[in-house]
Amino acid sequence: MTIIESAMRCGKLRFRAAGLESAIDHVIESVLRKGAEGSHIHFANAYSVSLAERSAELESAFSEGTIFPDGRPVVWALRAFNPEKADDIQQVRGPSFFEGLMNRGVNLGLRHYFLGSTDETLSKLQAQLKQRIPGVSIAGVSSPPFRELTDGEWAKELQKIESQNADIVWVGLGTPKQDLVARRLSGMSSLTFICVGAAFDFSAGNLRHAPRWIQGAGLEWFYRLIQEPRRLWRRYLIGNTVFLVAVSRQSIEGITSRLKRRVSN
Repeated sequence: MTIIESAMRCGKLRFRAAGLESAIDHVIESVLRKGAEGSHIHFANAYSVSLAERSAELESAFSEGTIFPDGRPVVWALRAFNPEKADDIQQVRGPSFFEGLMNRGVNLGLRHYFLGSTDETLSKLQAQLKQRIPGVSIAGVSSPPFRELTDGEWAKELQKIESQNADIVWVGLGTPKQDLVARRLSGMSSLTFICVGAAFDFSAGNLRHAPRWIQGAGLEWFYRLIQEPRRLWRRYLIGNTVFLVAVSRQSIEGITSRLKRRVSN
């Protein structure tokens, strides 16, 4: 399956449809071309859609990059809005993409840089990846302060990244911070910045993947909520509600548009 060039809308975001391997192919080709301008890749779920509904800045950050659907509810919505392309619309999980590209990148000699999380998690992450993926090339890591960084501080972070000759920068700062940072840094560099959310924690062994049947049922968010209830309850309670409102509004807009076309014909 190949990338569908015409992006499909869910809420205010426009997604590219691809399977996991096609998405990896697409990004690797972009990395190897390495033009004068940088790029940023996002994996958006229902929470991402809900945040973009309320933030023009975040909507812009997503829309200027490439977005793959990470989350079954987004996949279901996209299939419902684009039934003729339903077979091509698949979930591309950030953690699966992360390790998939890591594996594929070994033979290509791709060098990876990890930006985000804690020093402890980054240490565990490197150890786990080197054990599971022999030959993986990690150019460097950085755990920036949790607070907002100044322009000068981000410039220093970027200088550190580029000094390590990295090909791909994996950004694990959590949505929406990581998406805004990736857009910002890609505008200052020719590198590819990929936002992977909790992928660092999954690969480091801090978090457990949901069983496949839970993922298939669209309940991975509930599995995450059970693991981190105090941190995630507000995200899912409010975020899922806003997502449902956005999808319902888009559905009504589609029905209204079809009725108007029928009347005019």
